[in-house]
Amino acid sequence: MLVLSGLSGSGKTTALHALEDAGYFCVDNLPAALLPTFLRLVEENPSITRVALAMDVRERLFRTDLERDLRTLTAGDYRVAVLFLACDEDALVARFKTTRRPHPVVSQGAATTLPEAIAVEREWLDPIRALATHVVDSTALNVHDLKRRVLKLFGDAATTRLAVHLMSFGYRHGLPLDADYVFDVRFLDNPFFVEALRDKTGRDPEVAGFVMVQPAAERLRTLVLALLDEVVPRIETEGRASLTIAFGCTGGHHRSVTLCEAIGEDLRGRGLQPEIVHRDIER
Repeated sequence: MLVLSGLSGSGKTTALHALEDAGYFCVDNLPAALLPTFLRLVEENPSITRVALAMDVRERLFRTDLERDLRTLTAGDYRVAVLFLACDEDALVARFKTTRRPHPVVSQGAATTLPEAIAVEREWLDPIRALATHVVDSTALNVHDLKRRVLKLFGDAATTRLAVHLMSFGYRHGLPLDADYVFDVRFLDNPFFVEALRDKTGRDPEVAGFVMVQPAAERLRTLVLALLDEVVPRIETEGRASLTIAFGCTGGHHRSVTLCEAIGEDLRGRGLQPEIVHRDIER
């Protein structure tokens, strides 16, 4: 189990999202009274293998003892790591001014000014920081840097590698709204107009051969792979979790399916494990 804590504005939400992307079951600000029930439910559910629990000053405002709750966890039978996010005052003030959100300590009436709230919260959380197994100072980190730092500490190669999704679709059924890149392959000769191929799909060798024998298809394949070779490492560096590439033809049965499968094979040869979905192949 991983416990995430830290100063308001230090990036706990970003860190929690990074952990969720890495396969953790994440809970933000679970009331301490529900902690025993939550732990029991986790124990009873074998599909939950990694848990990240955010605990912060909001619990203190409900008059609970955050340090006591954390010590209860670390003293039990659970393997607990504690990640604490620190940040200097100037950076925190700048972030709160940018977001224009009130500091939770001010909102609850425990302080009247932002600097006072930061000082009060820092004092309240000092015992938690003392229990931390990992401390990350987010002062000079942007959201992408922080996400990479968290994943380096608590992710693994299988869950932090970019998830690539390939999709074929038919334009007559509309564009896929979740696609990052869309390639229109309707310029290729259409197997639909070959009677022997009409009722087959781009998964069939006869259709794939008809499509990929066209120089334009191989040229497109080369260009798409060159683009992905360039952008995938940069997208991974940015810290994004997934990339969706869509190929569209008229009905989503032939040309788009073939290109999707061909690119998928190429990406597997590059060490990726793309998920392939043929959205309209059954329509």
